[in-house]
Amino acid sequence: MKTAYLSTTSVFSSPLKLLYNILQVFLFVLFCYATVGKINTFDLFVNNLEKSLFFEDYNVYILALIIVGIEGLIPLLIFFPVTEKLGYIAAFLLFFLFTGYILMMKLYSPFMPCSCGGLIEKLSWNGHIVFNIFGMAASLYLSLASFKNGKG
Repeated sequence: MKTAYLSTTSVFSSPLKLLYNILQVFLFVLFCYATVGKINTFDLFVNNLEKSLFFEDYNVYILALIIVGIEGLIPLLIFFPVTEKLGYIAAFLLFFLFTGYILMMKLYSPFMPCSCGGLIEKLSWNGHIVFNIFGMAASLYLSLASFKNGKG
């Protein structure tokens, strides 16, 4: 049985393997960072969701818990070989949903809250979109590469 890892083979065995490992660690660290950041500022995160035009009729506290839960689950899925494909797919879907949310906010909302935290919070909204597209591309690449190599 395989054990937990982020990658057990030589990082430098090929340029594509190096890219795979860099992107894998990037997603792992990013989602750990996002989870811890949202937990540390959970009240602000909930407050910002409450101000969103799209969540007026929903219990944003539950929504916030779901988002933090998914963000916290993704690094765990990526960490274990048996679930890493699912982790990459979940990351792709979350980036996709966040990008759609940002685009909808830009089009229809007078108030655009951001609870990303750290350096990501400093990005413009267009910067958020570019960052999320990079995240989608990284997740898609990792997912396709893991399927091609029969990993997980």
